Amino acid sequence: MHKPEAGSQTRPPRGAIRLELRSGFSVALFDCSVNIAGKIMFQTRRSFAALRVRLWLLMILAGTASWPAPAQNPDETGPPYPVPADLSDPLATDAAKSLMAKLAADYGKHTWTGQHNSEELAFIQNHAGREPAFLEGDLVDYSPSRVQYGSMTSNYTEAYITRARSGYVLGFCWHWNAPTNLLNTADEPWYFGFYTRATTFNVATALADTNSIEYAMILRDIDAIAIQLEKVSSNNIPVLWRPLHEASDRGFWWGAQGPGPFKALWRLLYSRLTEHHHLHNLIWVLTNEDPRWYPGDDVVDIIGVDAYPSDTGDTLSKNWRALQWRFAGKKLLALSEFGGVPDLERMHSQGVWWSYFSCWNGSFIESTPPETLKRIYNSPEVLTLDSLNSTRPTGATKPPGQ
Repeated sequence: MHKPEAGSQTRPPRGAIRLELRSGFSVALFDCSVNIAGKIMFQTRRSFAALRVRLWLLMILAGTASWPAPAQNPDETGPPYPVPADLSDPLATDAAKSLMAKLAADYGKHTWTGQHNSEELAFIQNHAGREPAFLEGDLVDYSPSRVQYGSMTSNYTEAYITRARSGYVLGFCWHWNAPTNLLNTADEPWYFGFYTRATTFNVATALADTNSIEYAMILRDIDAIAIQLEKVSSNNIPVLWRPLHEASDRGFWWGAQGPGPFKALWRLLYSRLTEHHHLHNLIWVLTNEDPRWYPGDDVVDIIGVDAYPSDTGDTLSKNWRALQWRFAGKKLLALSEFGGVPDLERMHSQGVWWSYFSCWNGSFIESTPPETLKRIYNSPEVLTLDSLNSTRPTGATKPPGQ
């Protein structure tokens, strides 16, 4: 999985404007300011060699950057600047607000431990003696184009609700099987339908015609997932909701047609779930590092990074610093997927303080050396299930009469 190279960057002078020129993966940075005579002065920070150049001004521009430029120097090894606990949804539930407030309050103090797939909990408990604070499931099998082949898992959502009510912070991603036009061949079977290679569904074409069958099928799919999310909402449980992940890699159909259609789909999904289905328990997690694919501050709460480095000791400092330039003091950063258990103490020593991490399931967690798992889960710099619930309840409460 590609992760953009950010390089080492330094802070522009106070009052200056930072310009970034990009072509491919080459970058040029300029600091510019206005002198006493009113002339604009530039100082080159890095050079680039490219034919096509895109000018990116780090101001409030289509929600892709913050202004003023963040005061934090990305090279600092201290904790990140505090971020507001505000949620994008003005009607967010008290439980969602409470969870976000706790994540914000702990930012730079602890990284919350997390795991994708509840089937891995016993493995972690057996080897670490503790369990993750955060647990993520996947609503993939509720996609209608999978249900038609009999894939719906019985009581899957209910099982995660039970886990949440026992104290876990709950999250869901959604490997959205394309609404239609699955190849369904021996090489690309129907259950691979979330991959670009396994469908001819064109999201740009579908979104361009709101009267089309394809557009109606997008809404149908969202409505199907809303049924599952409503079950969680009715139990007053907040959800770290992470749909449409890794779009900029274009390996999934929702990113195949570029940033424009992706951002339109994200905003449609947001409005359909919050305004049409009145789901206000969702904390929206965007897993995307490319600013061109950012749908806007008003529909994003947390920025996630999905990383599978060959060395699980990689601190991901380049990813962190690049995102800090855009979101320091503005949005929480999380390690939303990781191919193993990250060395959080090493990360923290270099100023990399993810709000939480989520290890992917299968061999990614099961191949982690037991001593590493035990060390990380017992570090005073992390929060686990027992420490979370001994000091800070999740905010989930039983509905009246239960």
